[in-house]
Amino acid sequence: MAKKNLSANDWIEAAKTALVKRGVDNVKVGILARDLDVSRGSFYWHFASRGELLDALLIDWAVTSTRAFEAVLQAFNHDGSREFEKVFDIWLHEEEYSPAYDAAIRDWARNSKHVANLMRRVDNRRIDIIKQIFLDLGRSEEEAFIRARVTYFQQVGYYILGLGESKETREKLRPIYAKVLIGEPILP
Repeated sequence: MAKKNLSANDWIEAAKTALVKRGVDNVKVGILARDLDVSRGSFYWHFASRGELLDALLIDWAVTSTRAFEAVLQAFNHDGSREFEKVFDIWLHEEEYSPAYDAAIRDWARNSKHVANLMRRVDNRRIDIIKQIFLDLGRSEEEAFIRARVTYFQQVGYYILGLGESKETREKLRPIYAKVLIGEPILP
């Protein structure tokens, strides 16, 4: 084993990779140490236990999977059309949001009440963000809430079903999705 100075974030990233590829049951200190080509002792410089690492992983997911959506509201000063387009970009390009990470957390949540509760809070925060976009588009409170839920549930379902359309196809269908989800076309 080569001598490496790993940070806590290196361990979190390794845990994230293991979670996405192999599930939470394979997010174990020994497996991660082998993946990183370091001794298990290196782990304990940063975390007291596997549980502490799993908690850090959940915090990482909650923050990183919501940050881009929160930034949309700050960036476009209540311009609902631009906000909606940016949210669509986040989902389409998958650079600021990882559907694989999200799916791995959802899978974990099926067997953990703690994770399910966190996931529900994150889902609700994202729905609130999308609701604000619909409010910025001039929808009533109730309609904005329903459209936000439909938009969010549609996107989560898209990922869970693993449709795997190309970016080109999704980009081509963007105006139709916008018209269906918003109720009117988005003007450039």
